[in-house]
Amino acid sequence: MAQKLVFAGSSLGEPWWVIGRITARLLADKGYDVEVATASASTENPRWVGGGKAQLGACVPKTIRWAINGEHLYEGEEFCELRAVAKIRRPSWLGVACRAELGFTDLRKAAGSGYPLRIMTNKLDSIASVVPRRALEHYGLSEDAVRARGGDFREMTGIYQPYVREGSVDLIVAGLYLGNTAISRYWNEAAVLLNLRFLDLEDALVDKLVQDGYGTPGNIPFNLLRGVTHEVRTIAREDGIVVYLPADTDESFTYELARLYDQNREMFFMSAVHMALDPQAVTGTAPLPLHPGAMRYYKEAGYL
Repeated sequence: MAQKLVFAGSSLGEPWWVIGRITARLLADKGYDVEVATASASTENPRWVGGGKAQLGACVPKTIRWAINGEHLYEGEEFCELRAVAKIRRPSWLGVACRAELGFTDLRKAAGSGYPLRIMTNKLDSIASVVPRRALEHYGLSEDAVRARGGDFREMTGIYQPYVREGSVDLIVAGLYLGNTAISRYWNEAAVLLNLRFLDLEDALVDKLVQDGYGTPGNIPFNLLRGVTHEVRTIAREDGIVVYLPADTDESFTYELARLYDQNREMFFMSAVHMALDPQAVTGTAPLPLHPGAMRYYKEAGYL
């Protein structure tokens, strides 16, 4: 019988889930039956891997860092020691866009107008909302302030909601990446059905977000979506997605998994999400060091 494993992924079709499905396909020939979990999305991912509900998973470095440091929604929580197996690169940006007919050319003007904004963003009680909320609060658009003026929030979740089709969205503030997934669908749909104007972030906000470790200065590429009519100033994330597992995982298993990832790199590129496994960047898995098994493979392959 196949040995059963649980891979902590994300909502169906999202990047972490896609990596889990690739992992399941690669390990099937090695006698493993891998279940890719969806309940481990967003905030829950480190809890699954670090709490024993999953044997491995995929997550972004900043969330892993917050978990092991007990920051944000992980205050007071403890996790087992974790190690990295691989890093998959996936470019992403913080996107801010409003309906052009409102006349706002930046978030400062939108906040100062007193308009009751209907804001679409990640779930406010999720780890994915940390950076969008920081950006909104910088302009005086905290949750309380938005609701006090009659505005409201529309949550972007893996369970599709027809906010854009209903025309009940004025402003979108959320992560943006190339792909056709449950979350990116909101952006793709809004770019087609709404007349979006993408807004630059103020230099002071970019500097603050970079200083706090939320990304690097960057620009949303021209024409990435309809409405991106210039190189939009924002923050970018280039630290990708880390596949990780408990530190006490068998060394031979992590060696083999690293080998399978490396020798089947095309599976990441040929997916519905724009991703690439870059073996030359295997040292960039902070805050987690490489598992000894993965490190042994990368040394033998000449990457370290």
